[in-house]
Amino acid sequence: MKHYLGICLVLVTLAVIGFFALHRCTLAVDHTVMEVRDAFAEVLKVQPQIKIDQRVILAQTAPIAELAVVTKEEQVTLGFSEHLEVLSMQVPLTEKKLTAEATFRLKAGFDLSEPFSVSIDPATHDIRATMPHAKILSVEQEGELVYHGDDAMLNRVTDQDRAEILNDLQNAARDTAEKSSLKSEAEQQVTERLKELINHNGQSIQLEWHDLAAKMEYPPRK
Repeated sequence: MKHYLGICLVLVTLAVIGFFALHRCTLAVDHTVMEVRDAFAEVLKVQPQIKIDQRVILAQTAPIAELAVVTKEEQVTLGFSEHLEVLSMQVPLTEKKLTAEATFRLKAGFDLSEPFSVSIDPATHDIRATMPHAKILSVEQEGELVYHGDDAMLNRVTDQDRAEILNDLQNAARDTAEKSSLKSEAEQQVTERLKELINHNGQSIQLEWHDLAAKMEYPPRK
């Protein structure tokens, strides 16, 4: 009888130890989840989808649609000249010129409707985050548009010319933004800030950037 009683006591003790160990592990994972959620909320104003062992713990939510991380003002100038030709020869007194100049505010950041996903290893608490690449959010003209036109005696600058150069100037500003380092700067700032917050809490985080548009077109169209 005493022998069986001793075995029961050992089993009960092991069960209690296991329960408290599992409880502490669960609390630790829950704490990691909250720290990840708070870090993303502070840096990106978004609660990412958080998974543990492929099980969704928190769904993604965001109070705003977009978050601008980097802003820059850029002065853009565009000009064109045009003349009339007859038999591939320029007609005298027909060369007109038009230039336009404006300052644009370029903003790069994140579309918070795109997926932000975080996976947490329940054993090591290591964190792996998958996030969309930064994009140009807006290109807005600041201040007045400056025109300078030189009429030719036989070929004057028209309202259509002004409308076309205005449209071309907006496109040039957008092209300038896309070719700039703004998107990479936004991603770098977010990466550094997230790692700073997560590492401060004693965890490691691995960040991966994905292109949602490329995934939507997979497999490649024929």
